[in-house]
Amino acid sequence: MVKPFLCFGSAPRAFHKIVYHEWYYEKHRELGRSFTRYEGVTPCISTIDPEFIKEVTVKQFDNFTDVIDIDFSPGQTTLDVSRGDTWRALRKMLSPTFTTGKLKFMLQPIEGIADSTIQFIEEKVKENPEMDFKPIIQGFALDSICKVAFGMETKCHSGENNDLLELSKGIMTDLSITSPTMNFLWNFFFHFPELIKQIGFWPEGAVKIRGMTKQIMKERDEKDIQIGDFVDRLRDYKKVAKAPITDEMIEAQGMVFLLAGFETTANTLGSLIYHLAIYPEVQERCVEEIADNIGSDDITHENINHLEYLEACIMETLRVNPPATEHDRSCVKDCVVNGIKIRKGVQIKLPTYAAHYDPEFFPEPEKYQPERFLKENADNIIPYTWRPFGSGNRVCIGQRFAMMEMKLFVAKFLAKFKLIATEKSGVESQKGFYAFFMYPESIAKVEPRNHSEE
Repeated sequence: MVKPFLCFGSAPRAFHKIVYHEWYYEKHRELGRSFTRYEGVTPCISTIDPEFIKEVTVKQFDNFTDVIDIDFSPGQTTLDVSRGDTWRALRKMLSPTFTTGKLKFMLQPIEGIADSTIQFIEEKVKENPEMDFKPIIQGFALDSICKVAFGMETKCHSGENNDLLELSKGIMTDLSITSPTMNFLWNFFFHFPELIKQIGFWPEGAVKIRGMTKQIMKERDEKDIQIGDFVDRLRDYKKVAKAPITDEMIEAQGMVFLLAGFETTANTLGSLIYHLAIYPEVQERCVEEIADNIGSDDITHENINHLEYLEACIMETLRVNPPATEHDRSCVKDCVVNGIKIRKGVQIKLPTYAAHYDPEFFPEPEKYQPERFLKENADNIIPYTWRPFGSGNRVCIGQRFAMMEMKLFVAKFLAKFKLIATEKSGVESQKGFYAFFMYPESIAKVEPRNHSEE
């Protein structure tokens, strides 16, 4: 147990001074697969035990349906923080957005955005072959979400529509704990969690995105426009929604769809670019696979699924640098899990990063080894140890979309460019990000592939 200090809860308390996921990693090394602590006034169990996680997220899901013990206002209730029957209704509403048919529909517009992004990179290479990929990749991910979810034509990847990009990036900054003042506020909320319900969890930037979603829906209703995308799914659901779902709640889903699909995808792509640059043998194996399976053909949903080694690289990148370093559950009724009595209100913390670096789960965890995730090695992965998308019934709803988007971009990029590491290459964790792996830049040198082959 990490003992609490008086009424102030257990460490960590100075979030602005630590890398959050590294603290949990060290504590699990010290205390074992499971330990207890207090987050403010809330008792917590932190565990990376796969059997315990299976019980909580699957077998006893009805006892742990929620991620947080707070009922937010309708305009703040997004899928990720919704509870009980509200979560079930929202999940049912949004799941059809990611069927195989819908993913095929999304592929072509994303390919066009990828082409435009790669063309922009091609122009930048002429000025300076060494570049920071992070803002470009963030722009690509945001452009993709804006197009397939909201029907918006944006060019954030090239620096246009910068206000939207800065707004989206600013939301993550607003959720960070990088100053003593923000650290005090977070600790204050941990002691008085009900205040979050009154004040609201989502920052002003996210509320603007909710307003943008509402406005797009209104304009399409007035002009009788039907595209068949995420926004249209929300419009259709508004017509048949019943309690506990409200119009405000439906509009709020635009916030989480944009943010979850933007930052996590960009984060992973930036990390992948770094690893491909420092491991040229991995990069070249990806290039060979892309040539063998796609070559000069058009990218399709079918042939992109044949890029098994590239997918393994993405999965290994998500193991090494998971964008979300923890996912939680809240106990909604007294129960017993693996012989441990758990009372209603106890928070179950499921650190991702700590599990991904446990040598009993992933031998030599510091090594970047995509082969871990090839189909022939699937039996070596212990279920519920690799959890970048969460686990169980509340696993990330957009997982297949994210994998398709990343494979598409990397396949097109590596067919044209070679990545080379420089002295500036690296992805360093930033302090003050609660449950997120964040880094300031992803720098690599780029060479046109045909030039390097000559």
